[in-house]
Amino acid sequence: MGLDDVVDAVERVESLVADGQTGPVQESLSWQQTDADIQLGKACAMLGTCRQLRRGTNNHVSIVELSFNAIERSFQFYLVDQTAASSADFRKHEDVFEDIERRGVFSNTSVPARIDAFRSEHRARIYYDIDRPGRDLAIGMYELAEVVHSYVVGFADAHSRCSCEESADGGI
Repeated sequence: MGLDDVVDAVERVESLVADGQTGPVQESLSWQQTDADIQLGKACAMLGTCRQLRRGTNNHVSIVELSFNAIERSFQFYLVDQTAASSADFRKHEDVFEDIERRGVFSNTSVPARIDAFRSEHRARIYYDIDRPGRDLAIGMYELAEVVHSYVVGFADAHSRCSCEESADGGI
């Protein structure tokens, strides 16, 4: 592999996006039509991948990153579904957490700020510094993501739109 291969690969993905030829949508995300449901479907898909990784490779870095993403997508789902916001309103990670806190989704109002503070410090350290997440942190992050997702889905009364039950059984 050389520089020409890298340039070719970049041009290929640019072309796919520019031409709108990204291929069939992931089956578990194919039914979503609204901005909110797309965010919910992404959160469910990330949690499903975490479940698969825990059964297989126990890739701690991926589990931690996907857990952070699943939490943020779950919050974004709530905000887009329950307010006049759109996904485009949340270009910065912290905007999602601040809006969730402001809307009182958690009666313990410190929860979103604590999760955001943890995300802010540890996500960056794991990905940009030398921190290496261990098994216990990966399991803890996954469990945090599952419980936050479940809470938000319940708070929005969106159980019928959440695909986690079917993906927990391997039916992604």
